[in-house]
Amino acid sequence: MEMTLKEVADMVKGDLIGGPSITVRTITNLEGAGPGALIWIEKKRYLKAAEETEAEAIICKDDIETSSKPLIRVENPKLAFARLAQIFFPPRQFPPGISPDATVSPEAKIGSGVSIQPRAVIEAGVTIGNRSVIGAGTFIGLNSKVGSDTRLYPNVTVNEDVVIGDRCIIHSGTVLGGDGFGYVQDENGLQVKIPQVGKVIIEDNVEIGCNACVDRATFDETIIRKGTKIDNLVQIAHNDDIGENCAISGLCALAGSVKTGKNVIMGGQCGIADHVEIGDNVMLGARTGIAPHKKVKPDQILWGAPARPIQEAKLLYVMESRRLKEIMKERGEEGLSDGESD
Repeated sequence: MEMTLKEVADMVKGDLIGGPSITVRTITNLEGAGPGALIWIEKKRYLKAAEETEAEAIICKDDIETSSKPLIRVENPKLAFARLAQIFFPPRQFPPGISPDATVSPEAKIGSGVSIQPRAVIEAGVTIGNRSVIGAGTFIGLNSKVGSDTRLYPNVTVNEDVVIGDRCIIHSGTVLGGDGFGYVQDENGLQVKIPQVGKVIIEDNVEIGCNACVDRATFDETIIRKGTKIDNLVQIAHNDDIGENCAISGLCALAGSVKTGKNVIMGGQCGIADHVEIGDNVMLGARTGIAPHKKVKPDQILWGAPARPIQEAKLLYVMESRRLKEIMKERGEEGLSDGESD
């Protein structure tokens, strides 16, 4: 694909400085810059390095005024890059049709333009919307529904009574609708299973990474609301309700009946205990831990275990670090050297 810089600038509503007729064939970062490339930088301090590459032009923030290369200045360079990357690197297209090696129940309803790849299994009562792609080895269980323009990568497991919306992406190894972790001890101390008979609902425009698990509800619904993005190796337990446009990083684990608001961001390895409520626009730093039944007010940044407002968490870390140094000095012991900081 080739585009002129003027076409690119018009597409991202950017301010073009120089070279409107120059053509670019790809978009990349600093490390991948070469002839025919358009590169992007987020901060002014990277401008000199960008100018030293063979790239044709630079997408940058609108606080950069001049450069030895043509500039496309925008308010949010990363967002502009993301949108352009979708154009220069469109998703792979799959020819419609059902592989002869797939097993599709005659009681399933398959929309137009659907691609079902080898060794996929589609059970009775399943509905698949138009133009969706079902990857090789994927299983879709009884009475589940997949919306239109949704892609399930190879070896995804969708158990019975799961609803997946339109324009979703589910990556390999993910299991939707596994049983929730529900047990109670009997009079002999043995674990008695509580049947998990609820549903999983994945709303529109959700993406779930590899080897994630979204458990079915005990009786009602586990819900991932529209626009939310979930990373690899994330556990979403029974009856959780994850709000719109959240971002949950890898290795996070949410226990049962957690409810989040909109735009919640979780760094890697967060641990959220059962029946926690998290308000809108909350950010949790990596490895943040929240105890059961806590309610987190909206518009906060929390860090640590137990979770604290980030300024408190930082102060506590500094105080602990300094006190540790004092104790080690009193004992005549040496602490960390390289990389040590308050």
